[in-house]
Amino acid sequence: VVMEKTPSYMLHHNLPFIIDALCPWEPKILTILRDPVDRAWSHFRMVIPWKKWVNKNISLFETMVKGEIDSFILNGLLDNATTSLDDFKASLASTSDVSTSPFVFPNLTLEKSSQIIQNYKGDKKGFLIRGLYAPILLPWVKQFAAHDRLMVMKFKEVWNASNVDEVLRFAGVEDTSIDEHYDDFIRNRQGKIIRKANKNATGDRHANKGVQVPLDPTIRLYLKL
Repeated sequence: VVMEKTPSYMLHHNLPFIIDALCPWEPKILTILRDPVDRAWSHFRMVIPWKKWVNKNISLFETMVKGEIDSFILNGLLDNATTSLDDFKASLASTSDVSTSPFVFPNLTLEKSSQIIQNYKGDKKGFLIRGLYAPILLPWVKQFAAHDRLMVMKFKEVWNASNVDEVLRFAGVEDTSIDEHYDDFIRNRQGKIIRKANKNATGDRHANKGVQVPLDPTIRLYLKL
């Protein structure tokens, strides 16, 4: 079994057809989806230079979020009636009712939303757009799902031993169980997290990538709704 992973493949709507044209052995596609807000925040923390964090310039994420929301409106993924982050913050000061989503979506079919993303004029490397999973995955579903060549999992489900067995079966690895190796795998993963935390505590300048820096709760609430 040969595996290759590249998250940015999802954004290329022609790639499913290219894969089938170039790969007569009919590879299978495993898509692991993370919570869109957590994914955006993690992406931001990964690409922003370390010095930005020393200077506590976390407000840069807020600026980028505003820019992407404006771009979504401009491209037709969101309606002009969408509440801005600044207006959302102001409303929180005067009301405790935050059950209504600040986002207003145009009456689009999934197909139309997918087409808009395919022709998107904004930055496809942005932090939020990659979390629009349904329209992004549509070309992949059309190409692979009917032939049992597409599996979609939530990120938090991956670390369950039974789910890993399911992935192996999907990949064609028969009569295989990871039960005997699973505990060692988890211990190794936890050890890496602890080592990263220790590096951060001792001032290791490369430790930022592994440290769980919390997202501003107001921004998280805005994006979650």
